[in-house]
Amino acid sequence: MLLVMKRLIYLIPVALLMISSCKEDPPKPEPQDPPVLRISTALMNDGQEIELNDEFLDGAGNRVKLVALKFYLANMEMIDDGGNAYALSEIELFDHKPFDDALSTPQWVNEYEFEVKDATYQKIKFDLGVPPALNDDDPATFDNNDPLSVYSNMYWSWASMYRFIILEARMDSTGGANFDHDLIFHTGLEDLYRTGIELPAMFSIDSSEVKELKINIEWDKLFYDGAEPIVVRQENITHTTAGPEAFNLAERFTENFIVSLSSEH
Repeated sequence: MLLVMKRLIYLIPVALLMISSCKEDPPKPEPQDPPVLRISTALMNDGQEIELNDEFLDGAGNRVKLVALKFYLANMEMIDDGGNAYALSEIELFDHKPFDDALSTPQWVNEYEFEVKDATYQKIKFDLGVPPALNDDDPATFDNNDPLSVYSNMYWSWASMYRFIILEARMDSTGGANFDHDLIFHTGLEDLYRTGIELPAMFSIDSSEVKELKINIEWDKLFYDGAEPIVVRQENITHTTAGPEAFNLAERFTENFIVSLSSEH
């Protein structure tokens, strides 16, 4: 009897071990996608978003048609509530020209998606233009789809540098619809590169979430209500490098561009 009891005592833990080993392992948690931040830019006039070829009446009573709007944002990063910076992109070209599926050549858009970390963010930070370390580079050395490639049409071949902002429009200064007055603002040069621009971006984002952040550009602040008002009927064209007056106008436009920026999410 004692021998039987000893055998039973030995077999019980073995049986328990076998039973426990037959249990299924708990399911592993499903892998979660990283959060995504979708950043877009928009030209605004009196609360309305303006797209290419739209006609609108601005705050000075001028009838305007937008022809082109594209610009570089560099060293883009998000700043969390602890002051930590998370890089988004070295440089992006925001182009407001509608995407054309019929084209086989590279195109750029005014909306991009970036994977970010789970965090509570406070602001977005970026530079305006092309960093000096890149501004002297030959666009032919970049891949076709790179924002600095020849296909971006942002390179001044005659000046061996990039344009930072292109804004072109046609205006009827009488409020009519003749659109016989050109607005052409092409900025560039290292002196007009602006760093450390910050906009509020206060939100939390978790795994698998998609958040949208829109950067608005207010038309009237570009010209009339900005840091340096521009008389568009006389001061309507600059390519930055054509002398002191051209540079001065491009510099004022650059400062106004920064002041015109706001964010919403």
